[in-house]
Amino acid sequence: MQQETSASLQNLTNEQALSIVRAFMNRVYAWMAGSLFISAGAAAWAVSDLQLLSWVAQNMMLCAIIAIGILLVMSFMSTRLSASAMGAMLLVFAAIEGLTLGPVVAVTASGTLATALACTAGTFGVMSIIGATTRVNLQGFGRFFMMMLIGLLIAMIVNIFMQSSTADLVISCIGVLLFSAMTAYDTQRLNMLALCLDGEDRAKGAIHGATQLYLDFLNLFLFLLSLLRER
Repeated sequence: MQQETSASLQNLTNEQALSIVRAFMNRVYAWMAGSLFISAGAAAWAVSDLQLLSWVAQNMMLCAIIAIGILLVMSFMSTRLSASAMGAMLLVFAAIEGLTLGPVVAVTASGTLATALACTAGTFGVMSIIGATTRVNLQGFGRFFMMMLIGLLIAMIVNIFMQSSTADLVISCIGVLLFSAMTAYDTQRLNMLALCLDGEDRAKGAIHGATQLYLDFLNLFLFLLSLLRER
């Protein structure tokens, strides 16, 4: 399959290649937008139902385990799953993430939420454009971003016990910078990936890509929200 795809790519004109990339990215953004819509709906549902909100607040660890489990299945069993099954799993994952946002949304002023969302959308859009148009190869930064992500996670765990407001501020700033950069990185990688996939693999790749960009957007939003709440 890969040899056939590589051979067919050699016969593509620039216009045909660009058309394939655009169609692929449109599918990625459609899945991402749908996931964000479901997350927003789930968060609103949790906020409007005090019993559900209380259950989610008391079972955050369970929700996190289920969400991580879904991501692991999507990552390591993608060859056995159909594109429709992966799409359904992404939407379930988005719903769970939306529910876990409920307690955060419930205690945050609407103005702060709106500001964080607007800043997130603007930053995400700009970084996606940069990733899609820059001639600089960002793929060499993948290992660096992974190391930064691990370091950020460790710092967040340590600060759970330290409860340092200064550390919170620093972590939030680093998180915003990291996920902004990762948005550009992931967008460029997906633009490159579009020409390497075909058929069912391309459909699955779009869902994988939507999951990655969804996580970039969500984490960027949460870190920006944390920054605004620190003010």
